Amino acid sequence: MSDEEYKDIEAKKLWKKVLAELEIDLSPIVYNTWVSHAKAENLHKNTMDLVCPTPYIKEQLSGKYYPMIKGSIDRLGHGDYSIHFIVREDKKSGEVKDIGPLFKDPKKESTASGEDYRRTGLSRKYTFENYLMGNNNRLAYAIATAVAETPGKVYNPFFLYSGVGFGKTHLMQAVGNKILQDKPELKVVYCTGESFTNELIESLQKGKRNGKYTANEFRDKFRKADVLLIDDVQFIAGREATQEEFFHTFDALHRAQKQIVLTSDRPPKDFTNLEQRITSRFSMGIIADIQPADLEMRTAILRRKRDENEDPIPNDVIDFIAEKIDTNIRELEGAYLQVLTHAHALGVAMTVENAAKALGQSIRDEIKKPVNVNKILNAVCNYYSVKAADIKGKKRTKDLVIPRQVAMFLIKELTETPYMTIGEFLGGRDHTTIMYGVDKINEELTEMGKTRQDVTNVKQMIFQT
Repeated sequence: MSDEEYKDIEAKKLWKKVLAELEIDLSPIVYNTWVSHAKAENLHKNTMDLVCPTPYIKEQLSGKYYPMIKGSIDRLGHGDYSIHFIVREDKKSGEVKDIGPLFKDPKKESTASGEDYRRTGLSRKYTFENYLMGNNNRLAYAIATAVAETPGKVYNPFFLYSGVGFGKTHLMQAVGNKILQDKPELKVVYCTGESFTNELIESLQKGKRNGKYTANEFRDKFRKADVLLIDDVQFIAGREATQEEFFHTFDALHRAQKQIVLTSDRPPKDFTNLEQRITSRFSMGIIADIQPADLEMRTAILRRKRDENEDPIPNDVIDFIAEKIDTNIRELEGAYLQVLTHAHALGVAMTVENAAKALGQSIRDEIKKPVNVNKILNAVCNYYSVKAADIKGKKRTKDLVIPRQVAMFLIKELTETPYMTIGEFLGGRDHTTIMYGVDKINEELTEMGKTRQDVTNVKQMIFQT
C-alpha cells in the first residue's frame, strides 16, 4: 500500500466517524443537502482535505458549518486540524452533482426584480446564504428551510420567537426570498404586525369617508396570499378590530393550505392580551425559538463581516468584541462598527487596547442615556400589552403582578429611585411591597428562564427609544 493510499484510508475512517456525529447534531435537511456530499482524503499529521462536488457546497461547509465540522474532527481525531476544502467534480460522470432545488447558487438563481421586492415588502439582503447557523438557531433554521422548499405542505403555521436582535426577521425574510426566487408564481406578502394594524385602520377610515364600510382591498391583499409573513405579531395584542380581521385572515389562508409564518418576541402561551382562539391557532403548526448567540457564534458572525468587507481587524480584536458584547446581534455589529470607526477616525492601530477604549466610550454613552420612570413604565406596558392604570391599580391577577414587579425592578435598577418614591409612583404602594417585588425579580434573574428574557427585552426597548 502506497503512502497516499494509506492517508486516504485514514482520512475516510475519521470522516466516517465525523459524519455519524454530524448526522445526529444537524437536521436531516442540512446534513443531506451539504455535509453528506463531502469526502475526506489525504490525512497527514494534523491536516486533511475535504473534497466538495460544487463550489457552493464548499462555500457552505467552509463558512457557516465550519465551526461544527472542525470541532468534530478535532474531537474525534484528538488534535487541532487544518482543513483544506477542495472542489472536484464527480469523477464518474464528469459533471457536477445535482444537490436538489433547495440551495442552488443564489448568484445564478436570483431572478426576482426590484418590483417584486417592492410588491412583497421583502428586502433582498436577507437570505439563507448569509444567515449563520449555530447551536442557538439550528432548529429554527432547519424548519425555515423546509418551509421555503415546500410552502404550505409542512410546518404550517410556523411560529418563530426570540428577543430583540436575535435574527428572527432575517430568517423569516429568507423564507420569503427563497420562495420568491424558486416559485415566482406564488404571491408572497411580508408585513409587520404594526403595518397590518395600520393598513386595517386606513381601510376602515376610507370606508367611513365613502359612507360605507369596505375592506375588500385590504382583504384581497392578505387573504389571497400564497405565503403570508407577519413580523412582530405581538403588536396586534389588545386591538380588538385587528384581532378579528387577523383571525379570519389566518383561518382563510390555513384552510386553503397557504403558508403562514409569524414572529414574535415571546411564545404564544405568554400572550396575556390576545384572544385564546388566536393563540391556539399559533400552536396548530410548529413553534421554534432562537436563543442568544454563544461566544463561538458571535465570533463567527464578526469574522464573516470582517472578511466580506475586507476590514483590517485582526482575530484578537474580533474575539475581544465577541466576548464583550453578549446581548444581541444588532449591538454586536454596532460595537464592531464602533471599534472600526474609532480606529479610522483617530488613525490608531487596530488593537485590543484601542478596541477597549472604543467600547468603553460606547458603554459610558449608553449609561448616560436619559431614562425616567415614565419611559420604563411605558416600555413594560408595551411589552406585556397592559395598561399603565392597571399596573398602578389594585388588581393582583397574574397577568399584572409580573409586569408590575418588573417595572419595580427596572425603575430601581436604572434610576436608583428610592423604594418609597417608586411606591408612590406605582399607585401609592408601601415601600416594603416594592422591596419584595425587586427582590423577587432579582431571584428569578439568576435562572435562565422567561423572566430573565423578559427583563432583557424590556431593557432593549427602553434604550432603543
